[in-house]
Amino acid sequence: MGIALSSLLGGGAHAADLLTKAPPLPYAETDDFWTRPYLFGDLGRTRLKEMGIDIGLTLGNETVGNLSGGNRNTGANAGQLWFGAKFDMAKLAGIQGGTVGLTLVDRFGDNLNSEAGIPALQLTNEVFGRGNILRLTELYYSQKLFNGLVEIKGGRLPVGSDFFFGQCEFINLTFCGGQPGNIQGGYIYNWPVSQWGGVVHYNFAKEFQLSVGVYDSNSNYLTTSDPTIYYLPGVPGSIPGSGVLVPVELVWAPSGPLNGTWRFGGWYDSASTIDGGLPGIITTIPGVGGVPDQNLSDQRGRYGFYESILQRLTVDGPKGQGWYTFLNTTVADHRTSYQDYQIAWGVKHTGTFAWRPDDEVGFAVGTTHVNSNALSPNAGGNEIPIEAWYGWQATGWMNLKFDAQYVINPGGRGYNAAGVKTDNAWVLGMRTTVHF
Repeated sequence: MGIALSSLLGGGAHAADLLTKAPPLPYAETDDFWTRPYLFGDLGRTRLKEMGIDIGLTLGNETVGNLSGGNRNTGANAGQLWFGAKFDMAKLAGIQGGTVGLTLVDRFGDNLNSEAGIPALQLTNEVFGRGNILRLTELYYSQKLFNGLVEIKGGRLPVGSDFFFGQCEFINLTFCGGQPGNIQGGYIYNWPVSQWGGVVHYNFAKEFQLSVGVYDSNSNYLTTSDPTIYYLPGVPGSIPGSGVLVPVELVWAPSGPLNGTWRFGGWYDSASTIDGGLPGIITTIPGVGGVPDQNLSDQRGRYGFYESILQRLTVDGPKGQGWYTFLNTTVADHRTSYQDYQIAWGVKHTGTFAWRPDDEVGFAVGTTHVNSNALSPNAGGNEIPIEAWYGWQATGWMNLKFDAQYVINPGGRGYNAAGVKTDNAWVLGMRTTVHF
């Protein structure tokens, strides 16, 4: 699901830079209510950071409504309040290169797709999902070794904090967060769900990094009824067919004025179950020439590959103004995936007008494909969302994003669960982000 992070959270450049970036610390305190970066002012956080404690509290809210498509014209509101903290163990305990990270996320609200009867594969308000509860999203220890050449990290982690990186500057989930988790949500859990795992980052050259992770692959982490799992760092009971998820990623981060982040990777999950989070796929292949039928549900292993590119195109000002583009592509195991590939491309410009240097504008188009073997009237179809927005930095601490989406063939071919053809969906919305 979509998420809201800032530079406070674990993984540094690996953490998804979602709703909007948190203001830097320390900053020049001002008495001006409208220009200061936090609604309630500093409140001692600059002093805490000097001591080694970096904290933040942010509200992200999305209000959306469909003008056409689905069963009825209606609206929905969803959001999340997240608290993040990082503890610099060099300052607090003399452990050079050590960091402890904590993130709590409290979600609320409704899903527009459900409320309006839009049979879309991807959420039209990405912040909804994984239960209206307070979740433990991160609790980890990270240690840098050999002058930062290697970083070892372990604890309760979302996979997307260190792999599958994707910004979340759009409201349609197609363009938000870790793409593999968008189409393989049955066993790859995006924010705010965490699981026990460990990661090694190896910076083997100036602009290159190789990362390998191992995560407990267990659907019990998705619980919304057991607080010892979703709120405390408990260990869920194992389920038949569970295993481990192993992502591997190579990152090239070109520096200079036209900087960027180019990620190439893949994953392997050792579980034996077919993706059950969405309508099923064919699990038996008929034998040929005396060969017995092949039962796919008895096989172990599922996998996929991805790339994620974020590149700056122009330098139009001193505060990051300019054009940026992204391209994300994920291809999942055709045997086991209901949604077997997703592609998303978009552009963003920061500093839309000379007199509004912090305002932004964005545009994106993408597609999600339904496996041709799916047991669904949408089999073989492509859902195609198009989205545009204008981001107004209303104050130093509040950003408003005015958004429009057009979803072509929601569900893949436009059929709902009852097999009835539905119209393409027009959705208007506004995202509000407040840093407290």
